[in-house]
Amino acid sequence: MVHSEPTDLLYRVHFLRHLTPEERIELAEVLPREMYAAGETIVAQGGPPDSLYIILEGEVELLHGNEDGEWIPLGHLVPGDTIGALEMIYRQPRPATVRSVDATVVLRWDRLLLTQFMKTQPVALNGLQFVAQSHKLAKKLRFSWLREGEVIYALARKHSFVLFQRLTIPVLMIGGACALILWALLSDVTLPLWGGFGLGLAGILFGIWQWLDWTNDYYIVTNRRAVWLEKVIGIYDSRREAPLHTILSISVGTDVTGRMMGFGDVVIRTYTGKVVFRNVGEAQTIAALIEVNLQRQRAKQDLTDRESLVEALDQRLQDEVSQIVEEDLTSLPDEIEPPAVRGVNRWGFKLRFEDEGTITYRKHWAALLREISIPSLLFIVVIGFVGARLGGLVSFPSPNIFLPISIAAIVALCVWWIYRYADWANDIYQITAQHIIDINKKPLAREERKVAPIENILGTEVDRKGVFGILFNFGDVVANVGIAQFVFRGVYDPVTVQQDIVHAQEALTLRKAEQERFKRQSEMVELFDIYHDKYTQGDSEDEDGDSQHYGNSRDRYPT
Repeated sequence: MVHSEPTDLLYRVHFLRHLTPEERIELAEVLPREMYAAGETIVAQGGPPDSLYIILEGEVELLHGNEDGEWIPLGHLVPGDTIGALEMIYRQPRPATVRSVDATVVLRWDRLLLTQFMKTQPVALNGLQFVAQSHKLAKKLRFSWLREGEVIYALARKHSFVLFQRLTIPVLMIGGACALILWALLSDVTLPLWGGFGLGLAGILFGIWQWLDWTNDYYIVTNRRAVWLEKVIGIYDSRREAPLHTILSISVGTDVTGRMMGFGDVVIRTYTGKVVFRNVGEAQTIAALIEVNLQRQRAKQDLTDRESLVEALDQRLQDEVSQIVEEDLTSLPDEIEPPAVRGVNRWGFKLRFEDEGTITYRKHWAALLREISIPSLLFIVVIGFVGARLGGLVSFPSPNIFLPISIAAIVALCVWWIYRYADWANDIYQITAQHIIDINKKPLAREERKVAPIENILGTEVDRKGVFGILFNFGDVVANVGIAQFVFRGVYDPVTVQQDIVHAQEALTLRKAEQERFKRQSEMVELFDIYHDKYTQGDSEDEDGDSQHYGNSRDRYPT
């Protein structure tokens, strides 16, 4: 995507959005342009942090070279992104090599000019520092759920003022403990001494817990979604996200304390409600980064649609066979077919399996243990009693009664156990190419089947509650479908299940976008056929009347 005016693009650089148009024009005139052909290196790994680069045109890739000489891709950057924020703020060598993917134009901002500018623009300095801190923290944490090509633009915890508020009670407890210990030492009393030590230890442990709880909550903005990670140690673990294409609006709210201390709430409104980044520093910068990436995503989609129309036009102008487009269009289904029934009555203990593109999940083994616990305990009791009777430890009942009752009890308990297991095995959740499905089938009873189209999913959440849920990695995945919720309860590794849903959404979106492009191409070709037929008829009339001749059909099309 070409940006002929650098001043327009500088507005999309998050830490420069507050500048006036005149200030952006002045800045664009000062910064020199540099052009790179495809494959050229813009900055080399390990090089000095001498400049900050702003991408004007093209696309670049970030590569990290390891000790074995292999290049590990770290992601791509596009117009409006910066290169070198982390190095410039922390004055460290370049952590990665940056190469141009295609013809690229950048603005180079030398360190001296950048330092002079930041001295007069504290808002810009704070924004640049925030992004550098986000990159540094992201390198340290390395979230496993990030997809290939997904780039983190903002990563923040709650403001440190929130941590100080949470530490108020532990500090008071420790202060009270010191007072008790001092009183015990001065009055030579033992009981307050032990009470002081106990209260002090409890205050220290509570303070550590509050600190760990603060460090485990993150707010993240990527080029695809906004994510809220929340974790309460031993109690709760969740991830709530809003894909960029579902965002309706972004706003920032602050109170008096927040304005004084420099934090606020970023409210992200989606079709299903709100995702709130509470009490974050640089709330305006985070909101700007979300808005910039949302605009990029929409602009990219518009550009893709335009390119598809241009491609169809080029094919027609070059007299290519238009049936290719029609064949490609007919290969995509116009209607969503009802999902086939798969995965039911499949035995085994696998919690996830795939069958012809359908991913099936069962509830965690903890749910199975809960189902079979009573028949299993009763079975053990009956077997123990049978062993005791055969071993002579007990003498009742008589053999004529003991044998049939024991066999009947064992058979009944086995049938009960199998029934419980079958009930667990057939209570499944599925993801197909176009649907999510909840199947609840009772053995020898009716089957309940709920289906929701993937395209109607507006957001997903992950909840892992309780010590066992966190320890054994199971929980609920909630898909918001309109005003309703579709819940995968008690599934193993809910984060991966959520990612499978997101992947299916993206694959369906790509297929539908491709289908729409083919449809628009077909319509465009049909339009030019009508245009061609009309002027061909006009040529024939002109030739009969010795009028002007327009030439062949290709000459009549603009080039």
